[in-house]
Amino acid sequence: MRALSKGLSVLGLFDAENREWTLDEIAEHAGLPRMTAYRMIRTMESARYLVRDPVTNRYHLGPALLAATYLSEGYAELVEIAKPYLRDLVEKTGESATLAVEVDGVAVSVDLVDTPRPFRREVAVGRIIGDTANANGKVFAAFKTGVERSAILTQPHPQITSNTITDPERLAAELEQVARDGVSFDIEERNVGTCAVAAPVRDQLGKVIAALSIVVPTGRFGVAERPRYADAVKTAADSLSAFLGYSRRD
Repeated sequence: MRALSKGLSVLGLFDAENREWTLDEIAEHAGLPRMTAYRMIRTMESARYLVRDPVTNRYHLGPALLAATYLSEGYAELVEIAKPYLRDLVEKTGESATLAVEVDGVAVSVDLVDTPRPFRREVAVGRIIGDTANANGKVFAAFKTGVERSAILTQPHPQITSNTITDPERLAAELEQVARDGVSFDIEERNVGTCAVAAPVRDQLGKVIAALSIVVPTGRFGVAERPRYADAVKTAADSLSAFLGYSRRD
């Protein structure tokens, strides 16, 4: 199990922004001794999970992960449909927009459009955003059944930053407000210096299938700006939901 955990930590380093790594970089970022990282890499290389470029000596994901790629094809149509809404959101707010889906209880970024303004974001396509210590995760948690939400509240929630909500009662109140308002906020709960606001995207049956959000540096996310950002995100999410066939019952 320890070997599997180490191997997964190595594979987890590869995403849309980090497609290649050297042996030393893998060892450093995965927190492994160099020889341990070397043995892990050779094992995955022999199984074609990793491939080494003989010219640069850098590793990239190999063909053995092709099956996993097919699993993500279920989101391809949603990503294509949502892209204009992301672009429109960036144009209206001037900030980066993200589309996230829930995979096994955590929010995962499946598409994004960057802001033209100066901003170093922490999110990349394919990267796990997290559970409730972010605006997208709160959206997914808030619109679950009472039983499912209770199960989430009983789980331990790590203190990622000093602003992360870990108290079950406070988190319950937060999720209630998200369900009531139809919009959620992340005020430096996941990353210091970064805030976000998200809203649910629903299919024709009303099921929350995604979350639309914008990610904003704290300096541009003051109390005065938040309502405008929230309205823009909610409007975009509602428009996308309507396009997918959802109609509010009220």
